[in-house]
Amino acid sequence: MKKIFSLLAATTLLTTLAGCDQKSATSDAITPATTQTQSQPTAEPETNTVKVDHPQGTTEVHKNPNNVVTFDFGTLDTLDALGVTSVRALPTKSIPAYLSKYANDSIINAGNMKQPDLEAIKPLNPELIIITGRQGKSYESLSEVAPTLNLSINNKLYLDSFKKNVLTLGQIFGKTEQAENGLAVLDKKIAESRKKAEASGQSAIVLVHYNGKLSASATNGYATIIHQVLGVKKADTNLGEERQSGTPDYLLEKNPDIIFIVDRNEAIGEGKMDRSLMEDDKIKQTNAFRKGKIVYLKPDLWYLSGGGLENLSLQIDEINTAIQ
Repeated sequence: MKKIFSLLAATTLLTTLAGCDQKSATSDAITPATTQTQSQPTAEPETNTVKVDHPQGTTEVHKNPNNVVTFDFGTLDTLDALGVTSVRALPTKSIPAYLSKYANDSIINAGNMKQPDLEAIKPLNPELIIITGRQGKSYESLSEVAPTLNLSINNKLYLDSFKKNVLTLGQIFGKTEQAENGLAVLDKKIAESRKKAEASGQSAIVLVHYNGKLSASATNGYATIIHQVLGVKKADTNLGEERQSGTPDYLLEKNPDIIFIVDRNEAIGEGKMDRSLMEDDKIKQTNAFRKGKIVYLKPDLWYLSGGGLENLSLQIDEINTAIQ
């Protein structure tokens, strides 16, 4: 598996040039903006703690915490890329394939993606618990066990929010330089991808499959990465937050050059999409079908994970391949 930090050897000089390079690459991607919903670490030099503002409050965290519990595989991805080895519990039954090394006896099952197992977590005496919106309802009970951060990504400003989370983790675990270097590598990769997407002129629709039904949205995490971060043109410029049924009539009307599909069923272990759904006579008339560009994205990479240093790099690779 290609690691994001395998690229860092070639970018050592970015340590002194990171500020300049990040500004240039970010201007090619998205102009960062600060929102109240994204994590904003504020260090207190006099102490050994970091205060983090997040969607569910402000939490003070000790630096370099031990026995970390994370329900967010994007966070696990970033911690792995940064070389942090203190994760002790996570939802072990849902681990994405590219993070399979964490499926071992040394890692405790912390529950499932939506329901934490407090009885399994408490004996660990964790010093930090990380969640996202999927576990938001359990925030108070988890906070009674250990300092808890909600590192959900703000899809309206995906890249800015993603970077805040990476830098927050870098600051907490004493890996700020590594985090900045990793982001500099991604900034360059994103800028190159945006230029490629613009030059291709291809439009796309992003569909999510579940139980035989397809839906489109321009504001979920998958679509924001493809359209907002990577600059792939929208086939439906009127598509907003409301879900649109991905019927053959709709797809023929919008006639995308590429159809990206995230299969939720496969991601959560409930079978796979019947791909004959995409062989409808009307869908066959679309540019996407005629050009062989109905693209099934890796479900664990997109649905189970997201917002990690390696994860975003791998997602960019998949989109780049489709644009070619």
